Amino acid sequence: MEDDQLITVLSDEESRRLLRATTFGRIAFAVNGRVEIYPINVVFSEPDGEIVFKSAPGFKLAGASIAKEVVFQSDALGDGFATSLVARGGARVLSTEAELERAEQLGVRPLIATPKNEYVAITVAEVSGRRYITGEEAEPLIDTVA
Repeated sequence: MEDDQLITVLSDEESRRLLRATTFGRIAFAVNGRVEIYPINVVFSEPDGEIVFKSAPGFKLAGASIAKEVVFQSDALGDGFATSLVARGGARVLSTEAELERAEQLGVRPLIATPKNEYVAITVAEVSGRRYITGEEAEPLIDTVA
Protein backbone atom coordinates (compact mmCIF):
# COMPACT_ATOMS: atom_id res chain seq x y z
CA MET A 1 0.00 0.00 0.00
CA GLU A 2 1.33 3.47 -0.87
CA ASP A 3 2.06 6.04 1.86
CA ASP A 4 -0.65 8.37 0.53
CA GLN A 5 -3.18 5.61 1.22
CA LEU A 6 -1.86 5.04 4.75
CA ILE A 7 -1.91 8.67 5.90
CA THR A 8 -4.82 11.09 5.54
CA VAL A 9 -4.45 14.77 6.35
CA LEU A 10 -7.70 15.72 8.07
CA SER A 11 -9.66 18.82 7.21
CA ASP A 12 -9.92 21.67 9.69
CA GLU A 13 -13.55 20.70 10.31
CA GLU A 14 -12.72 17.03 10.97
CA SER A 15 -9.75 17.96 13.19
CA ARG A 16 -11.95 20.26 15.28
CA ARG A 17 -14.65 17.58 15.52
CA LEU A 18 -12.09 15.13 16.93
CA LEU A 19 -10.68 17.81 19.23
CA ARG A 20 -14.14 18.31 20.74
CA ALA A 21 -14.16 14.59 21.70
CA THR A 22 -10.65 14.66 23.21
CA THR A 23 -10.19 14.39 26.97
CA PHE A 24 -6.46 13.71 27.34
CA GLY A 25 -3.28 14.96 25.69
CA ARG A 26 -0.12 16.92 26.24
CA ILE A 27 0.61 20.63 26.45
CA ALA A 28 3.99 21.88 25.26
CA PHE A 29 5.57 25.32 25.38
CA ALA A 30 8.99 26.94 25.40
CA VAL A 31 10.22 29.26 28.13
CA ASN A 32 13.76 30.67 28.06
CA GLY A 33 14.66 28.35 25.18
CA ARG A 34 13.64 25.19 27.04
CA VAL A 35 10.70 23.13 25.80
CA GLU A 36 8.43 21.66 28.45
CA ILE A 37 5.68 19.08 27.94
CA TYR A 38 3.04 17.92 30.42
CA PRO A 39 0.09 15.50 30.28
CA ILE A 40 -3.28 17.15 30.86
CA ASN A 41 -6.95 16.22 30.98
CA VAL A 42 -9.03 18.62 28.93
CA VAL A 43 -12.48 19.63 27.84
CA PHE A 44 -13.11 21.52 24.62
CA SER A 45 -15.32 24.51 25.37
CA GLU A 46 -17.77 25.59 22.73
CA PRO A 47 -18.63 28.09 21.40
CA ASP A 48 -15.44 29.66 22.78
CA GLY A 49 -13.20 27.32 20.78
CA GLU A 50 -10.96 26.80 23.79
CA ILE A 51 -9.26 23.80 25.35
CA VAL A 52 -9.69 24.04 29.13
CA PHE A 53 -7.68 22.24 31.80
CA LYS A 54 -7.02 22.54 35.54
CA SER A 55 -3.61 23.07 37.10
CA ALA A 56 -1.96 23.54 40.45
CA PRO A 57 0.50 26.40 40.94
CA GLY A 58 3.89 25.55 39.48
CA PHE A 59 5.94 25.68 36.30
CA LYS A 60 3.20 24.21 34.07
CA LEU A 61 0.77 26.94 35.09
CA ALA A 62 3.33 29.75 34.98
CA GLY A 63 4.98 28.59 31.78
CA ALA A 64 1.75 28.07 29.88
CA SER A 65 0.52 31.52 30.84
CA ILE A 66 3.73 33.37 29.84
CA ALA A 67 4.68 31.42 26.70
CA LYS A 68 3.88 33.20 23.45
CA GLU A 69 2.39 30.00 22.04
CA VAL A 70 1.39 26.65 23.46
CA VAL A 71 0.80 23.43 21.58
CA PHE A 72 -1.71 20.77 22.58
CA GLN A 73 -1.19 17.30 21.11
CA SER A 74 -3.42 14.27 21.39
CA ASP A 75 -3.46 10.76 19.92
CA ALA A 76 -6.17 8.14 19.67
CA LEU A 77 -6.14 4.51 18.59
CA GLY A 78 -9.06 2.81 16.88
CA ASP A 79 -9.60 -0.53 15.19
CA GLY A 80 -7.18 -0.40 12.27
CA PHE A 81 -6.38 3.32 12.53
CA ALA A 82 -4.81 5.99 14.71
CA THR A 83 -5.31 9.74 14.78
CA SER A 84 -3.04 12.55 15.87
CA LEU A 85 -4.17 16.12 16.55
CA VAL A 86 -2.09 19.24 17.08
CA ALA A 87 -3.68 22.52 18.23
CA ARG A 88 -1.77 25.77 18.56
CA GLY A 89 -2.73 28.95 20.34
CA GLY A 90 -2.28 31.17 23.33
CA ALA A 91 -3.02 30.15 26.91
CA ARG A 92 -4.34 32.22 29.77
CA VAL A 93 -5.33 31.61 33.36
CA LEU A 94 -9.07 32.14 33.80
CA SER A 95 -9.77 34.74 36.45
CA THR A 96 -13.15 36.44 36.12
CA GLU A 97 -16.13 35.12 38.00
CA ALA A 98 -17.99 34.41 34.75
CA GLU A 99 -15.01 32.51 33.26
CA LEU A 100 -14.56 30.42 36.38
CA GLU A 101 -18.28 29.56 36.61
CA ARG A 102 -18.34 28.50 32.95
CA ALA A 103 -15.14 26.43 33.40
CA GLU A 104 -16.57 24.73 36.49
CA GLN A 105 -19.61 23.63 34.48
CA LEU A 106 -17.38 21.94 31.86
CA GLY A 107 -16.53 19.12 34.28
CA VAL A 108 -12.76 19.01 33.75
CA ARG A 109 -11.38 16.09 35.78
CA PRO A 110 -7.62 15.99 36.43
CA LEU A 111 -5.82 12.68 35.90
CA ILE A 112 -4.11 12.76 39.30
CA ALA A 113 -6.10 13.34 42.48
CA THR A 114 -4.05 16.33 43.60
CA PRO A 115 -5.55 19.75 44.32
CA LYS A 116 -5.80 21.74 41.10
CA ASN A 117 -7.68 24.98 41.56
CA GLU A 118 -6.58 27.04 38.57
CA TYR A 119 -8.33 26.86 35.21
CA VAL A 120 -6.35 27.50 32.04
CA ALA A 121 -7.82 28.04 28.58
CA ILE A 122 -5.97 27.56 25.32
CA THR A 123 -7.56 29.65 22.58
CA VAL A 124 -7.20 27.43 19.53
CA ALA A 125 -5.88 29.48 16.61
CA GLU A 126 -4.92 26.50 14.44
CA VAL A 127 -5.60 22.78 14.51
CA SER A 128 -4.33 20.02 12.27
CA GLY A 129 -4.85 16.30 12.26
CA ARG A 130 -3.79 13.09 10.55
CA ARG A 131 -5.34 9.65 10.39
CA TYR A 132 -3.05 6.65 9.96
CA ILE A 133 -4.00 3.17 8.83
CA THR A 134 -2.39 0.70 11.23
CA GLY A 135 -1.41 -2.87 10.67
CA GLU A 136 1.58 -4.97 9.76
CA GLU A 137 4.96 -3.27 9.67
CA ALA A 138 6.03 -2.51 6.11
CA GLU A 139 9.26 -3.82 4.67
CA PRO A 140 12.13 -1.29 4.79
CA LEU A 141 12.60 0.73 1.61
CA ILE A 142 16.40 0.44 1.80
CA ASP A 143 18.32 -2.71 2.57
CA THR A 144 20.64 -2.23 5.52
CA VAL A 145 24.10 -3.74 5.55
CA ALA A 146 25.52 -4.76 8.92
